[in-house]
Amino acid sequence: MIVRDFANGFSVADWTEELVYIPNSWGTIGQLGIFQEEGVAEHVVIFEEILQNGALIVDRVRGDRGNVGKDYSRKLHTFAVPHFPAVDYITPQDIQGKRAYGDPSSADTLDAVRMRKMERIRREHAWTLEAARAQAITAGTVYAPNGTVSQNWYSEFGKSLTTVDFTFGTSTADMISKGEAGIAAIQDNAGSSTQMTGVVALCSPTFFANLISHPSAKTAYQYFASTQDPLRNRLAPNGSAAAMHREFSYGGVLYVELRDAYNGVPLIPAGYAYMLPTGTDVFRTFFGPANKFALANTIGEPAYFFEYADPKGERIEIESESNFVNALYRPELVIALHSSN
Repeated sequence: MIVRDFANGFSVADWTEELVYIPNSWGTIGQLGIFQEEGVAEHVVIFEEILQNGALIVDRVRGDRGNVGKDYSRKLHTFAVPHFPAVDYITPQDIQGKRAYGDPSSADTLDAVRMRKMERIRREHAWTLEAARAQAITAGTVYAPNGTVSQNWYSEFGKSLTTVDFTFGTSTADMISKGEAGIAAIQDNAGSSTQMTGVVALCSPTFFANLISHPSAKTAYQYFASTQDPLRNRLAPNGSAAAMHREFSYGGVLYVELRDAYNGVPLIPAGYAYMLPTGTDVFRTFFGPANKFALANTIGEPAYFFEYADPKGERIEIESESNFVNALYRPELVIALHSSN
């Protein structure tokens, strides 16, 4: 971290710690703790995949040579960490003749303008991270819309997406058995190498509405909603009631309605839900260091904030950046749910 020199008003100021202190606007995916977070000191992440293969031992005639085993196979995976910079600035015109927000009797101040910009930047970093995590879950790809990084986790590990048809249009369909099919797919794909604490399904509003209105689940949802504490049933970032999402624990699966959308595009495609295990270490978010000499080879933070003052006192330039990648070490543990009718 760059230490500010208070004796020199024109020195570079690293406001990383202050930016960290601003409360993050965690989205639903972040709240659920699906992705474990880790800072790294490089802009590239390398990890070793070890396949602990084995076979049943067969019988042989006494005196014959025993069954010959072989060592575990392994493979190195390398992927880049995308760079997400943001730039803003403050000029005297942002303050001159402007009253303070929410206070008609006071003039605006440089500190107030700076704090508003920091809060907005922090919120935009959080939104970006949430949308990137949703893309990793729904598409298995890395969020890098400008193409600076290209990564598909299904291709990386030679896996494919498993889909379970919920057939909402069939009134006699059993929604518990459909959920159990998704759980079974996760268990079969995980084998004995992955531990989990539960199963969650991130649902589009249409999928959630179809689930709770289906004849086989409607009564269960009515009892669930009436006997549980509504405030505890809903997820709300930072306790904000404005962003609450419905949830329904049914047949061993926590179904969570995800209504979030950015620029009109929902994070979960309409009519779909994505089931995945919780409490695992196979979904990871890696944060890389800032693109500054003083922070090279340091452990990455979720976001950075830098300020540069114009020696003429006419402009303060603000730079911020976040460097992260969401990795799916076991993409086959994500199960798509949808209805064909």
